Amino acid sequence: MTLTPHQRTVLNYIREFQTKRGYSPSLADLALAFGVRSKNAIAKVVNALLREKQLEKDPKGRIKILEMPETFERPQPMVLPLFGPIAAGFATAAEEQAEEQITVEDFLVRDRAKTFLLRVKGDSMINAGIQEGDIVIVERGREPKVNDIVVGILDGEFTLKRLKKNKGKFYLQAENTAYPDMYAVEDLQVAGVVRGVMRKY
Repeated sequence: MTLTPHQRTVLNYIREFQTKRGYSPSLADLALAFGVRSKNAIAKVVNALLREKQLEKDPKGRIKILEMPETFERPQPMVLPLFGPIAAGFATAAEEQAEEQITVEDFLVRDRAKTFLLRVKGDSMINAGIQEGDIVIVERGREPKVNDIVVGILDGEFTLKRLKKNKGKFYLQAENTAYPDMYAVEDLQVAGVVRGVMRKY
């Protein structure tokens, strides 16, 4: 199965929708959930999932409920012990007892159906601790606030920046003084709000 991150996000949303409601979402439901104005954009994703045999349609063109095999089991969440705190300044005595158990997914992801990952390219957000090659965790549908780090759609182009507002007008600001502030010529939208960042050493 070769799905894009966006296709996986849509597929996960459909599965969650079916599990909770007992029927599949319409294209209008999906467009509303993902903040897309045109149903054609969602239809393209659904058609890709059909080609990958992840979805089926009934004779009336409605998405059929996915038949999950009886042997299907949702992967168990990763639970790890949390120690600490550990000093990032002067050294202190080590804490040997784990203070709690943390489910990594629950710590990083609030809503699986609305969450996707993006790999960062470029250095415009380095002063926010986001470097090239990092993976940011993005939540779709969350109401963005001023100073949130967001996936912005500036005149149709996607970019990772901090959301700012000046004299009633929203704009995007880099966390690197080498980059100028970005104002929309026609339209500025927010595709998602960054909730975290992952880096592998």
